[in-house]
Amino acid sequence: MAKDFAKTAQGVMSGVGGKENIRSLVHCATRLRFTLVDQKKANDDAVKATSGVVSVVKAGGLYQVVIGNDVHEVFVELEKLGAPTGSVVGAEALGGEKQSIGNMLIGTISGVFTPILPALMGIGMIKGLLSILAVLFPAWTTSGDMSYTIIYTAGDALMYFMPILIAYTAAQRFGLDPIVGMVIGAALVYPDIVAKYPFGPWGVHEFLGMPILVMMRYSSTVLPSIFAVYGASKLYKHFRKTLPSAIKNFIAPFATLLIAIPAMFLIVGPVFGVVGLGIQKGIQGIASIHFVGPVILGLIVGAFWQVLVVFGLHWALIPIALQEYATPNPIFAGLSVGVTLSYTQIAVIAQVGAVFAIAAKIKNSERRSAAVAAGIGGIFGITEPIIYGFTLPKKQPFIFSCVSGAIFGALAGLFGSFNSGGYGIAGQQGAMGIFSYPSYLLPGFAGSTMNLVIILLASLGSVGLTYILVYKTYKPDAAELRTDEAAVIDVSGVNMATAKKIFAPVKGRVMAINQSADPAHQQEALGKGVCFMPLGGKIYAPFDGVVEMIFDTYHAVNLLSKDGVELLIHCGIDTVKLGGKGFKVHVKEGDKVTAGQLLFEYDKDIIARAGYSLETQVVITNTADYKKITQAKAGDTLVGDVVLYIE
Repeated sequence: MAKDFAKTAQGVMSGVGGKENIRSLVHCATRLRFTLVDQKKANDDAVKATSGVVSVVKAGGLYQVVIGNDVHEVFVELEKLGAPTGSVVGAEALGGEKQSIGNMLIGTISGVFTPILPALMGIGMIKGLLSILAVLFPAWTTSGDMSYTIIYTAGDALMYFMPILIAYTAAQRFGLDPIVGMVIGAALVYPDIVAKYPFGPWGVHEFLGMPILVMMRYSSTVLPSIFAVYGASKLYKHFRKTLPSAIKNFIAPFATLLIAIPAMFLIVGPVFGVVGLGIQKGIQGIASIHFVGPVILGLIVGAFWQVLVVFGLHWALIPIALQEYATPNPIFAGLSVGVTLSYTQIAVIAQVGAVFAIAAKIKNSERRSAAVAAGIGGIFGITEPIIYGFTLPKKQPFIFSCVSGAIFGALAGLFGSFNSGGYGIAGQQGAMGIFSYPSYLLPGFAGSTMNLVIILLASLGSVGLTYILVYKTYKPDAAELRTDEAAVIDVSGVNMATAKKIFAPVKGRVMAINQSADPAHQQEALGKGVCFMPLGGKIYAPFDGVVEMIFDTYHAVNLLSKDGVELLIHCGIDTVKLGGKGFKVHVKEGDKVTAGQLLFEYDKDIIARAGYSLETQVVITNTADYKKITQAKAGDTLVGDVVLYIE
């Protein structure tokens, strides 16, 4: 019986809430991907009941209707019905359903940080190593030996030039030319701009003769780049759309940069400057109140220090600290100590407790190792990999760490006030992270030892409470629960003489399809099979047969074996969004192929930098035609190894 694709399209269109509820529609190898205006208007049961629909999956803000091999035909019929097709970027790409500004901002920050997280974790380890070496060999840091400077640069360059890297990844997310985005980020840390910064909350300069230009420190910041690139992406697309083809390639970036960069400094500067000045004045006022002030200060800094780090507003507290360190404090034996930043370590260590709790809950070794590495960096004071890679995207762990920081920051302020006569705890200017604790020993101050004990106990309480809260409540996602341990495969019931064999099309680690990070494959909605975490970048034919279909984005292929097995090879998760970038096909539709023949190649670095998983699924799409499909192997696999028996 012929399939009625038009009827399927009509049923899907009605089920998702009609044409008016569709913001955009694209398709990948097996499913329709809707960005809906309001997902609540979609009727899941009606869509699932539509003939030709396999399943419905809602993930990443997209409403995904699993069709299978006929997805293109249904897509064409939906186009005929007026469904708006094509990708969306920017805020719309974050999901069709309405989201709060906070959720959109968190999603965007997490998304733009994904490609640079490995490097962030690396520099965290470098800074930790440097802290250890500085403690063991203190003279080395002031000897003038360039080895210290070079190693310090290796650990700090990424942080200093963060606006450039964030601008690059944000440009990819918002649809701006990445190089144009990098120019915007580079402007924030351009030497002449940095020289205008007085290391206070702001400095006001003239712009076209008017004193309206606010300058502040932008190195290590995140949000200025994101906001500026988002605005620039709108300008760039407008110019690309409206300018004549002969001039748009150079006029579009010219006009975009000419408008976006001044606007960035005129708008972002005042906003962050005003907020920073307000934070600075508020903290100074609170710190001056004896006994009560340190409790409130500990609560605020403990709760919001990492929030300020996310927004780049923590620099507002640096001038206060520098002033404190430059002035002998008679309360603390005339030492040059700081009070304001003394509570930050309590907030920092709370993030460490959160990420170690996450590591304890997840089973996937790669993800767990990344969490542990981020936690080690946090011990040495580098929390960005923790925040952007683990706690902030999940929200609840980040909130719990802030709650713990607030509780034990307030307690540190309370008991510190009893110890110092109402001034809370204090510390000398010193190293970061774990090596900051010796700076709480204050020679000549009667309460020196107790000052150190209070900060140690508060830190232990903060990390402990956060660990408990996160461990009790954290729910790992499918990818985090996926174990890398090779399963024991029982093939004793397979009739080896008659079973059809499917060979591994890629070198890597093979797992059962229900361990896939993709919800549809977990449920075997498209059929039984296996999935791979591949090594290398080449996909080979798993049997002798013919190429039935190559998808427009080159990330997937449908094959038909000479004995009737229909098979889908799908490289990556959500890699359809790359539009073919990073993939190179070596065959065409209708070609006959033999087992082991190269089908296509992919650039795993491009895929990984874009934030997509390399997981490759191999699925028998006509599973219903067979009595039994048995996984033949698990764990490390070479191309040509038998991975499936079909009977």
